[in-house]
Amino acid sequence: MFWLQWRIGVLFSVASVLGSHAAAAQDYPTRQIELIAGYAAGGGMDVLARYFAERLGTLAGKPVIVVNKAGANGNLAAQEVAQARPDGYKLLWAATSTYASNQFLYKDLPFDARRDLKIVATATEYGFLLMVPMDGGPATVDQLKKSLAGKAKAVYGASGSTTMAAAELFKSIIGAKATYVAYKTSQDVLRDIAAGELDFGVVDATAALARAKQGQIRPLGVTMKRRMNAAPEIPTLDEAGAKGYELNGWMAISVPAATPQAIVDRLNGWMQTIVAMDETKAFLATAVAEPFGLPAGQIPAFVDAQTEKWHKLINDAGLTPQ
Repeated sequence: MFWLQWRIGVLFSVASVLGSHAAAAQDYPTRQIELIAGYAAGGGMDVLARYFAERLGTLAGKPVIVVNKAGANGNLAAQEVAQARPDGYKLLWAATSTYASNQFLYKDLPFDARRDLKIVATATEYGFLLMVPMDGGPATVDQLKKSLAGKAKAVYGASGSTTMAAAELFKSIIGAKATYVAYKTSQDVLRDIAAGELDFGVVDATAALARAKQGQIRPLGVTMKRRMNAAPEIPTLDEAGAKGYELNGWMAISVPAATPQAIVDRLNGWMQTIVAMDETKAFLATAVAEPFGLPAGQIPAFVDAQTEKWHKLINDAGLTPQ
């Protein structure tokens, strides 16, 4: 009798918990949501985060505010969300590096992105631009290659593991040597390229294109397989002379892995609506990005493929965890 009563009690407790989770998911959201972004306020990725946060808030019926937590190439923001209560009130706005490459570039991360985070929806994809100084800088990839070969110590700049790996891939394809200089933000890289203190840099196109259009720096190519809609005059690096080059970045929203599926599904539905809006397509064109809304069922396989791709890229570039 005791054993039967104990089992009934356990089943009742489990049912109560599941019922409370279901009720919470059905009512979600009932209060303000935070979108944690691992980027400095005012930068290109932050601008994108605020666009999606505002429209998520409209669809959710509750405010969605962006909380900037820059540092460690997005790892600080990712850690905060990975360890947060899995109730849908703390979301992560992060890029390729968080989901696919940082695990191979950093030792002893206090979270596992594959285990501790669940991607709710992809949002945008974008390219990186290979930039050189405008004044006295090379005008083509071939000229850059010759310039690097003629220097005792060439240097390039990048502000994170993704752009560093993108630059290392470029170096390996053209057979050049240059020493990596680490920067905190894309704007810092662009400043020093414009000043002629770097031979080249790889920067996300969202941040770089405005400076390029102002004539401060020169773009030699975009890393994507196709030219950007926002700047079709800029060739791909493959077209420009780095044959076979192709590398995209992408942004996604994620939640703690244990978040109820009903909440994940609701967030995914809202994000799919936002990505499909004509307003979003128009806005992303100004932000030098493109809509990228994968069906929910395709996200796991996509992340697996991206992780494998970045792992190989990092190994081929000879990068080791720091």
